[in-house]
Amino acid sequence: MTLPTLALGHPGWTLRAWREGDAPALAHHANDPAVWRNMAEGFPHPYTADIARHWVERGHVDFGGDNWAICIDDMPVGGCGVHVGSGRERCNAEIGYWIGRAHWGRGLGTAVVQALAARALADREVMRVCAPVHAYNPASLRVLAKNGFEQEGVMRLSALKAGMVIDRVLMARYRPGVVGGVPTLAA
Repeated sequence: MTLPTLALGHPGWTLRAWREGDAPALAHHANDPAVWRNMAEGFPHPYTADIARHWVERGHVDFGGDNWAICIDDMPVGGCGVHVGSGRERCNAEIGYWIGRAHWGRGLGTAVVQALAARALADREVMRVCAPVHAYNPASLRVLAKNGFEQEGVMRLSALKAGMVIDRVLMARYRPGVVGGVPTLAA
């Protein structure tokens, strides 16, 4: 399935499918310790040209979910994705994103999260969109809060990063008007 290009509400800002030729820009923006610091342990550092080439050619598919390049004027400056749960957790979607440091503080993250949440909630079974964030990353927590995400809790000592065990904050947004319930027992 080909991913649609999603407009981000600012001229030239889009989410689009990864494509041949994106690897140099990807490696340039991803190979930054400040970006790597806020990513999951599996995000490589250094982020080499070979790693970028693999991501563009096949890695974004193998990773699962829907994964886009975050672009300004059609040039990748970051990446993002939505992964809808399966089985009994298919009512959940997890989002993630990263942006090259040169583009921090411009509202791009807020626009990306807005688009990802809308995309996830377009699936009628998805009731909850979540994002786990390293507790030491207040900028991402603010971006999520601006998009209606609430803190569900702190997951103490829940992930490894750079050989240390860290806390993460679980942020979530819910489909409007949905209230959880308790299943009734069949008689």
